[in-house]
Amino acid sequence: MRRYLIAILSLVLALPSVASAQWYLFPGGRPATDSTSVAPPTEEEITVELPYRDPVFSNAIEDDEEEATALTRVALILPIKSTGTPNSNFLDFYCGALMAADMLCSETHRYRVTVYDSTIGLPTADELDESDLVIGPVSLGDVETILPRMRGRFFVSPLDPKVTELTEQFNVIQAPSGWEAQADELVHWLAEDLREGDSVVLLQNPDEAESALTLRIASALGEAGIAYGIQSAPPAMEDETAGSIRCILASENDEFCSAAVREIALLNLRGGHGIVYSTSRLRANADLEVESLHAAAAHITASYYADPGSIAVQRFTDNYRSLFKGDPGQWVFQGYDLMKYFGSLAASHPGAWAEHLAENPGKGLQTDFVFGAGGKTNTAVRRLKYNANNTISVIK
Repeated sequence: MRRYLIAILSLVLALPSVASAQWYLFPGGRPATDSTSVAPPTEEEITVELPYRDPVFSNAIEDDEEEATALTRVALILPIKSTGTPNSNFLDFYCGALMAADMLCSETHRYRVTVYDSTIGLPTADELDESDLVIGPVSLGDVETILPRMRGRFFVSPLDPKVTELTEQFNVIQAPSGWEAQADELVHWLAEDLREGDSVVLLQNPDEAESALTLRIASALGEAGIAYGIQSAPPAMEDETAGSIRCILASENDEFCSAAVREIALLNLRGGHGIVYSTSRLRANADLEVESLHAAAAHITASYYADPGSIAVQRFTDNYRSLFKGDPGQWVFQGYDLMKYFGSLAASHPGAWAEHLAENPGKGLQTDFVFGAGGKTNTAVRRLKYNANNTISVIK
């Protein structure tokens, strides 16, 4: 089973994709180019009937073993497009999830993954009742559709940040942390960095003075007792104090953000000490060169980042290469992290895993997990520091 499944997945991943990805998770990103060398399969070779219920990798169990072995049943609902040209991003997500399920298996515990292609249809209430853990569906519309079928049970929204609006009223666990958590963490980070003689500037586009992002950052600065000025452009060198100029970008306008970062970078190249603080939106700005981020000493909070210097990331990458003959992308890491974290909880607390989120923070390869008491939205954020030597340090 292991060799057969790996071969099928490798062949599917080798297919060119003409489907447009749903970029809920990584706005502004681009699909990684496929690095496999496997020849494209024929239609007959890649036909897979969904839902897919085969056991995972080498840790397959036979039906007569189920009574003697603890089993966690996982439903994975993704828009794979199995009836047409497969969506390579969600196949990557699926492969990462399979690797996590295989890793979690032991002599006394097994995982059975059932994959539902949401482009064909969503699982019925009876089918969902057969699962101990449901991850998906992806889009807000599909989540709203499936809510009545869950019959009050909790499930995980893996990608779309818009689903956050449903968490207060319904039993939805939001896996990706949102911009609110990034903005809050940004102010916490600045407060820890602040030194005597430093000045703080809130860089604000006049057209966005009343935006949610601007108001939240301003409120957080006030609550932290941090004195700041409001400007529409970085201060000139002659306005510099004895310390550093710490500029917080409170804008979602790419043109405004690009200009501000470049000005701070230029200030530093002339001997200044400017530092820009921003949410991860800045990393998705296609008009901004990465060199400017390093020159501006950018401090960015991000919901997702796989540190290439991490030993755990390197080991996972080596394992992935041995299986699929290519490098894992961000979708692979996301599938792995979600399956590992929520799959572990589902096994440790059968039938009640959602009640133990707050007491079980988790650290993934790309994503971390922190849920407050009674909270159903992940608030974990990583801090990325862009260094002058063109490296990125993960501070948290």
